[in-house]
Amino acid sequence: MSKGYITGDGSRRDWSKWSESAGKKDGGLGDNVGEVDYENDQEDVDGSEDELVSDDYDSDDSQKSHDSRKKNPWFVKLFETLDDLTADQINEPARQWHCPACRDGPGSIYWYRGMKSFVTHIKTKGTRRPKLHRDLSELLDEELCRRGAVVVQSGETYGQWKGLDKEFEDHEIVWPAMVIVMNTQLEQDENGKWRGMGSQELLDYFGSYEAMKARSSFGPEGHTGMSVLTFDTSAAGYLEAERLGNHFSRQGLDRNAWNHHQNLFNPDGKRQLYGFMATKEDLDIFNQHSPGKLKLKFELASYQEKVVSQLKKMSKDSQELIWYKKKIAKQERSSKALEEAFWLISQKLKRNEEENKIVRERTQLYHDQNKEEMDYQDSFFKEQLKVIQDARDVCKKEFGKPCTGADAHQRKEKVENMKKCESKETDEEREKLMILHEKEMAEMKNKHMKEETELEEKFNAKLKQLMENRTSSKS
Repeated sequence: MSKGYITGDGSRRDWSKWSESAGKKDGGLGDNVGEVDYENDQEDVDGSEDELVSDDYDSDDSQKSHDSRKKNPWFVKLFETLDDLTADQINEPARQWHCPACRDGPGSIYWYRGMKSFVTHIKTKGTRRPKLHRDLSELLDEELCRRGAVVVQSGETYGQWKGLDKEFEDHEIVWPAMVIVMNTQLEQDENGKWRGMGSQELLDYFGSYEAMKARSSFGPEGHTGMSVLTFDTSAAGYLEAERLGNHFSRQGLDRNAWNHHQNLFNPDGKRQLYGFMATKEDLDIFNQHSPGKLKLKFELASYQEKVVSQLKKMSKDSQELIWYKKKIAKQERSSKALEEAFWLISQKLKRNEEENKIVRERTQLYHDQNKEEMDYQDSFFKEQLKVIQDARDVCKKEFGKPCTGADAHQRKEKVENMKKCESKETDEEREKLMILHEKEMAEMKNKHMKEETELEEKFNAKLKQLMENRTSSKS
């Protein structure tokens, strides 16, 4: 560290003397004197220090003039120093400055190298005597502005850049796009007229650039050596013309080469062609020997409108086309998957129908067999009942058959006696037997019909379960 320091007026002083005087005022703080970072000044957070200036400083200076505010006891020495310096001296990076608003406080020992550091301190000091620092900042800004020594804050330069001027964003172009091809003459005929490249020859020669039309300029002496390639009236056509012009430019055969150092013939004797994008002046020269309707028609248009806007639209359309192509491809894949799934389901349905047909045929066969068996059992039971009824009728006939001789007489008497005694009882018993028989026959028929119904339901349930099992196993 140097043994001295430079004050605001440019004079050099000894650190030891200053530290002794500062130590008496600040209780020995002179040992900390040196160049410090002004950001550390934020540590002096003590709002009570504003009371130190209440007796000596009236902060309500809004109605005072700039010069009268400079004479404030707190700032007068600083501005006296500034009055003795030029603008260049004020902005010297090595010059050190002391903040008068931090006087008689912890910040009084700090010195700031360069006006920028000093101004940054007084503008950012917000915790200790903020009102005093704010007034000093306003006075110093006004003073520096008057002196022509304005200090731009480092934080204020960020983002302050000058960009492109919008007036140069657009320019006029020839529309449709055209490329001038120079030195297209070939030779003179017997009449002294110049001949040169024809329209189709030009189109074939530059076939890779997709020009729409070609035309050459003719004057009193024939072919002038100036030809024009006209491109499509679209942004793509303009880009093709620009690509051809850039091709000429990369080979050093552009407008500048033609105007300043043209070389009409190559060492091998062939004519060297030159080319560049057409301008209005070029086409006026081209049309100077073309009367009326034979003039080459063109217009001046906005580059932004004819090219940039179309390119943006083409880009947007291209992106939409790609999106639709992807969407269609996705739909096609989905349709194909659905078709395959439909075919598989159709095949399964067809197999299930065939299997169900077989099951129905077998079921019908079982049903016919069961019906045949039940019919057989029914006829068998009917025959058995008929046999029983026939036997019963035979018994009745034998019981009522008359006998011969004494036996018959005795029998007849017995029968008559029995009839007399038991006719009534027999009739009652017989009637009871017939009622019971009919009842039992009805119960038997009901039971038989019930069992037959249960068998049918059981058979149908088993058949339905069989078909469901088959269907579920196939699916």
